[in-house]
Amino acid sequence: MMLAPGAKLGPYEIVSPLGAGGMGEVWRARDTRLNREVAIKVLPDSLANDEDRLRRFEQEALATSALNHPNILTVYDIGTHEDSPYIVAELLEGHELRHQLNEGAISSRKAMEYARQIASALAAAHEKGITHRDLKPENIFVTTNGRVKILDFGLAKLRTQRSEPVGSSVATQKAITDPGVVMGTVGYMSPEQLKGQPVDHRTDIFSFGAVLYEMLSGRRAFGGSSRAEAMSAILREDPPDLSEANKTVSPALERLVRHCLEKNAAERFQSASDLGFALESLSTESGASQQLPEVKSATVGRRNWRVLLCLSLAFLTIGALGGILIYRYVRQTTPPSYRQLSFFRGTIWKARFAPDGHTIVYNATWNGNPIDVFSLRTDSIESRPFGLANTEVQSVSSTGEMAVLLNRHHLGWFVSRGTLARMPLLGGAPREILEDVQEADFSSDGDRLAVVRYLGGKNRLEYPIGKVLYETSGWISHPRVSPQGDHIAFIDHQVQWDNRGWVMVIDGAGKKTQLTGEWTMAEGLAWSPAGDEIWFTSSKTGEPCALYATTLSARERLVARVPINLMLHDISRDGRVLLTRYSPSDNIFGLAPGEKKERDLSWLDVGWVTSLSSDGRSFLTSYQGEGGGINYSAYLRKTDGSPAVKLGEGVPYGLSPDGKWVLSTLLTPPQIMLLPTGAGEVKPLERGAIEQYGGASWFPDGKRIAFQGRETGQGWRYFIQDVANGLPRPFTPEGITTTGDFYDAIEISPDGKFVVAVNAERKAYIYPVEGGTGGRQILGLEPGDDIIRWSGDGRSLLVARTELMPIRVYRLDPSTGRKELLHEITPADLAGIFWPNHIFMTPDGKSYVYRLSRILSDLYLVEGLK
Repeated sequence: MMLAPGAKLGPYEIVSPLGAGGMGEVWRARDTRLNREVAIKVLPDSLANDEDRLRRFEQEALATSALNHPNILTVYDIGTHEDSPYIVAELLEGHELRHQLNEGAISSRKAMEYARQIASALAAAHEKGITHRDLKPENIFVTTNGRVKILDFGLAKLRTQRSEPVGSSVATQKAITDPGVVMGTVGYMSPEQLKGQPVDHRTDIFSFGAVLYEMLSGRRAFGGSSRAEAMSAILREDPPDLSEANKTVSPALERLVRHCLEKNAAERFQSASDLGFALESLSTESGASQQLPEVKSATVGRRNWRVLLCLSLAFLTIGALGGILIYRYVRQTTPPSYRQLSFFRGTIWKARFAPDGHTIVYNATWNGNPIDVFSLRTDSIESRPFGLANTEVQSVSSTGEMAVLLNRHHLGWFVSRGTLARMPLLGGAPREILEDVQEADFSSDGDRLAVVRYLGGKNRLEYPIGKVLYETSGWISHPRVSPQGDHIAFIDHQVQWDNRGWVMVIDGAGKKTQLTGEWTMAEGLAWSPAGDEIWFTSSKTGEPCALYATTLSARERLVARVPINLMLHDISRDGRVLLTRYSPSDNIFGLAPGEKKERDLSWLDVGWVTSLSSDGRSFLTSYQGEGGGINYSAYLRKTDGSPAVKLGEGVPYGLSPDGKWVLSTLLTPPQIMLLPTGAGEVKPLERGAIEQYGGASWFPDGKRIAFQGRETGQGWRYFIQDVANGLPRPFTPEGITTTGDFYDAIEISPDGKFVVAVNAERKAYIYPVEGGTGGRQILGLEPGDDIIRWSGDGRSLLVARTELMPIRVYRLDPSTGRKELLHEITPADLAGIFWPNHIFMTPDGKSYVYRLSRILSDLYLVEGLK
């Protein structure tokens, strides 16, 4: 529909254009019936046939017309003209809030006035079951007389029928976005919006906090030079203190803004009404502080003596309370004591208190030796080995029994798989219970066990054994049974074996509750002795892992932080804590083409090698250390030792056959990007219905990629995608993953016709890319074998054993299982080497690059933490 001054839309005569945006064009018009000027928003012809835009346009009309509030734009009428819908609203004179903010911060008094009006409008919308979901300065209008109006409910979420209260005037409506779909404006979106999680009215409170912060400071709460940096800041960082930019902001007002900007929705204001009340209270207190009466000297009569007496009693009471508070403060801030218990070089895996509270049982790999179980007394520094080779202790019961994993096989980070057994703490033969168990924990009575195991392509939590409470396509770690035995706390991870995750709790009926937001490094968890808190160690923004606590109602607090990574292992019944301090690092070594001596190619502190070029002259690394970002950072480096080049964010995979592009996978939000190795722009690939990505690889033709992925509600499988303009499509059954680490690239045969994969039963197969879903099993593989590449002729596979030292690389015939040893690599320093390690080779098996992960840790007994 073409509009111009003088055109008619029913009784409305177009006067002049007012503006245009992504959701329509806005015109000044005159209502010929009532002789008043109005604003008309029209969906243009180019968008009228767009089902999604049309639905959102209708959503705006429905949401706004349901509201009648002085701080929300008033809608007078809706209609259609020449098949194009339009909305008629009040005509506003003034400007958007963005216009003021472009000139810097506004006064605290004016910001508070605007904030009260916005909070009042949000409270009215939320009461009607409407969440705005796109609150930002561009959608807040300030009229010439100072009244605030909230605009644009085009992304509003109306309460669905299941949650609609009786008597609501809002018509029930099917949600137009699903969990996993990110809607809103980066910079003002809440963490749950960025993650594509279900949202409620508290997402508006977060956006409100971001707007108020900008009004007071003159700068965005979550800035950055790119969308990715802004998203990372929202998910992981707190904005700078308001007092840095505005000295007039009171501590109380700053606390209010911080409360709005909590990452966890459960920790924000729980309603806009409560927020408005807090703002009014601040305004009242501020006003009162400016109107204190002047003190005048006068003869003190009986009434004044009474006043003085009351004041004296008040001061005495305040003094007494102050003394109590000071005593409590001194008592609570007495620094905790840290006593070191271990003194060898290596890695500690798990540590637990025995029932007496003075004996500690732990696993460690000391001085390059295999893992063993040790015990020590808290009043001693000497550890006694049990002599249980390749055994990992999981839990110690109140009756003096250990739960252990026999024939342990390390999966990733601090997670292993083996046969669960029970054995006496004082010695004796283990009694096997269950195979393929990852972790286990005793109930407080020592009778039942909670276990995590991998079955049918899913990670599952059982309590007691056999009763499935929860399962996931990601992985579950650190299951701990509450002291009362009625809940299991654990960490839920979305990607195997990436240790980012959320703290969760689940009851015996399977009711699961998320207690925290996503943490980038989540390792270590235990219940407080009373069972009222769950303590855990994690990192949010790349800083060293610290010790935190959360209640079952999701109230979170910091317990302890030191300038090195901490990992929680156990809490005794009297509140003493077992912690390890640990230092992770990665060393990268390589043998370049034509060279006879390895070269140290280490870069930064924690970087994974993800791919080696076919000519052996360059490789890709992913940096996960401090400053790496929530999606990590992608680097390209040559094997001649020249400096690494940062390409962008994500986990990088193989170079394209022409060497111009690198595949990079983002985790939050999920996306595959093409990063240019030279001049060029980053190109996102169509996502389709993919909810999660794993490893990826180029086909030899350079036109297609294969990747490991998962669609909503589906299991992992392989997908193929044309990089030019195609959508991903699956070509293997569900339950298919790569043979090694989750981040391993997919191994594609040199002719592009076959791929290597592992099925749900953990058996390796060669699958055809086209022409069927069946595959042929690869013979000769042993547990721990990692297929690293096809040979140049496509007839054999290069296989490595990197869990045990030395690293061994074989050539394997997949049809016969025959192996031929190619390389044996023994690192000079074996202490703390921490699998998974990775080695990448050229197709001829002559040149290579490998990574050695190393974690050195010390065990501490900590007293006085509260």
